[in-house]
Amino acid sequence: MFKKMLLAIDGSENARRAAESAIGLFNLIDGASLTVTYISPNPPSQTRLVKADFDVHSLLIEDANKISGKTLDMLKESGVNYDLEVAIGDPAAEILKIRDKVEAGLIIVGSRGLGSLSGVVLGSVSQKIAHHAHCPVMIVK
Repeated sequence: MFKKMLLAIDGSENARRAAESAIGLFNLIDGASLTVTYISPNPPSQTRLVKADFDVHSLLIEDANKISGKTLDMLKESGVNYDLEVAIGDPAAEILKIRDKVEAGLIIVGSRGLGSLSGVVLGSVSQKIAHHAHCPVMIVK
């Protein structure tokens, strides 16, 4: 059921804890696969684009490693093989698109820990994902 998992990371402590949960599940499920996704809410600057010969994908991979490198290192050190998917845009919408692309049976995401009032007013990425996903979502605090 959860052989294909999608882990969303953003460099936060909650995302690191979500990765720990993903590692635990990965090790429990024979034949499991993990896709890790990093979504940049903003495109790279024009200066960075020019320096990178307009290779947006390589810049996003670079950003994922810079911002979430400790989490990615933790996954590697635990022996979890994963594919890294990157995108630009609204994090919740892009995570859901990637979920559909890789046909994940479970999305694992960290909670931002918004208070109840802030969560109602702003909405969080994890809440949006849980509301719109076509699969179970594990929100890790």
